[in-house]
Amino acid sequence: MKDEQKWIRLFEKYKREVLDGRLRFQLADLENFIKTRLGGASPYQAAGGYQTFFKLLKKLEAENKIKTIKSSDFNQRQPQLKKRWTLVREEPKGWSDKDILKLSRQLDLGYYLKRPAEQTGELKQKLFKLVEFLNSKSKREWASREERSLEIFADEKYLSRAEGKKLLSNLNLSLADLKAQQYNHLFVYWTVDPTQISNILIMENHSAFIGAKKALAAGIDIFARGFDTVIYGQGKKIIRSFSFLEELLGVSLRNNKRQEVLNSINIYYAGDFDPEGLAIYTSLKDKYPEFEIKLLGEYYQLLLDETDNFYPSQKRQHKKQKVLEEVLAEFKEQGFANMAAELRQAWENDLRLPQELVTLEVYQKYFV
Repeated sequence: MKDEQKWIRLFEKYKREVLDGRLRFQLADLENFIKTRLGGASPYQAAGGYQTFFKLLKKLEAENKIKTIKSSDFNQRQPQLKKRWTLVREEPKGWSDKDILKLSRQLDLGYYLKRPAEQTGELKQKLFKLVEFLNSKSKREWASREERSLEIFADEKYLSRAEGKKLLSNLNLSLADLKAQQYNHLFVYWTVDPTQISNILIMENHSAFIGAKKALAAGIDIFARGFDTVIYGQGKKIIRSFSFLEELLGVSLRNNKRQEVLNSINIYYAGDFDPEGLAIYTSLKDKYPEFEIKLLGEYYQLLLDETDNFYPSQKRQHKKQKVLEEVLAEFKEQGFANMAAELRQAWENDLRLPQELVTLEVYQKYFV
């Protein structure tokens, strides 16, 4: 029984991954797919080989899930099977009036009532599970999107995929209606006092984050900015995780003091001087316009001061001229026109300045 279910699951996987909506298939293609997924010819034979494969086809045929193509030839094996087959398209029967009445007490079924072809048995099961939750919603605690998704749909990723989002949209439901929340990605940070955050420094790379953290923890006022918090950006990940800052600050879109709090926060960004590092900064600014995020010009000047030579790019990076112009304009506004000219030349020659140039010892040399 266990082996039979395994072969059936492989057939379902073949339908999803290979056929992908098509109906007709070659017998040999299906057998090769199963053989490969089992690990090759030897495991296939150990699992029963062609004899088990034959039984699978006959079972699916008896259940009216597949049928032969009449014009197809037989293969040359025993027992024989047709070489070409087709899935049997399931004709939707629609939901009974009784089921529709039960579901409509909690759900807006308007979308599906206009589309009988989408009234499948599988969907009906999902909707009844949804109704079961909604009936007890008032007694339930809030949960993460993934927790609620697993509870209702037996799949923790369902509500994060297009299929799950479309289902909620069709029913005019939101995650909040399910007492579910999509939690922000967390970032790594260090702060002097989490209740008194006002001057934030974001570091692109881990070693740079550690160096700045050690300096601040030692009481070194790097760049004379009074930084009380340093965030590890983890490269491009900060673009997704930055929204966690709202939770850290205790503000949200529904908080009346939100803008007041945001206006009191100073945020500076420092990363590698190279196309990717600067693109992270501009993308971060574009995605979160309500936060005033600035480049820490003094940091890039320090990168220049700490090296006699620029470093060659280790890999080809995609250059966006718009990113360069935006960054250099900001440097000039901050009074770093000469530095901006040097950095433009480095950019054009595929040269870079890595953050690892500024270490704890460098902070001690300049700011102690």
